[in-house]
Amino acid sequence: MIKKVMVALDNSKIADRVMARAVELAQVYQAQLFAVAVINYSLLSDIDVGDAPTPLMTEAIYAWTGSFQEVLDRCRDLAREKRVEFFAEMLSGNPAKEIIKYAQDNSMDLIIMGHIGRTAATGFLMGSVSQRVSSHSKTSVMIIK
Repeated sequence: MIKKVMVALDNSKIADRVMARAVELAQVYQAQLFAVAVINYSLLSDIDVGDAPTPLMTEAIYAWTGSFQEVLDRCRDLAREKRVEFFAEMLSGNPAKEIIKYAQDNSMDLIIMGHIGRTAATGFLMGSVSQRVSSHSKTSVMIIK
């Protein structure tokens, strides 16, 4: 029985489609919905910050965090509209590892995520987040295209 659904969101073009499917499934199963967005700050590692963050880095982090929060807020609003119990959390680190860890630590029954997210351009070199999660997670994964 599915009681806990996790949706991994980013600020990609398909995020709204992913969240709509997650809310729909949580509603059908009368499950709790947990939305997670993972910010990978290591992508900013090419910016030389020395001992302290530069104004550019601070601005980039602020913008990135804000865009991820907007996605989580849209998901929350949709869940409320459909009367789905909703929880949200923004994490930082390697997205695939953090998604798998969160799902395991919180006993999720299903992970829902997009096929192509913000890392699509680098997917050829590093492998996509969805591919890593579906390959390494013990939790069932639904990938939305």
